[in-house]
Amino acid sequence: MGVVEAIYENGVFKPLKKLNLPEKRKVKLIILDEFIRDLDDAFGILEADIDLEKLRKEWDRDVSP
Repeated sequence: MGVVEAIYENGVFKPLKKLNLPEKRKVKLIILDEFIRDLDDAFGILEADIDLEKLRKEWDRDVSP
């Protein structure tokens, strides 16, 4: 599926583009803005040092039952 941009509104993530997913499909979300900030706060890692593509591939797994 890859990276999907979404807006969080009224407790719901709303993708900016239509997704080709069946209804009720379970997915994992990684909030990169918060994740990067938390890493920097905890370990002093700068955003430029994070391989976002590698991170995405590690988490880009089918989590459906």
